[in-house]
Amino acid sequence: MSDKHYINEIGTEILVDCDSTITGATELKLKIKKPNGTEVEWDAAISGTDSLRYITIIGDFNQVGKYYLQSSLTIDGWTGLGETVSFFIYDEYH
Repeated sequence: MSDKHYINEIGTEILVDCDSTITGATELKLKIKKPNGTEVEWDAAISGTDSLRYITIIGDFNQVGKYYLQSSLTIDGWTGLGETVSFFIYDEYH
């Protein structure tokens, strides 16, 4: 993602480095907590050998404020979460 993103933006690539090989992983998700506390899951795909990729659609960035993101997947009998990261979605003209 570039440095600054805005409300209602679509087509934004979110690339999460899992810091380890995830080839063959299943149940690939990005868990999102929106600024108002709403929690959603976005279906992700493997990119390369160690990253998860998601392209935003209508409604994903529908709130201004701080979003929290955590990867979630299953691999080799392990199911769990990655580190939490955050990013900010700005209102128009900011």
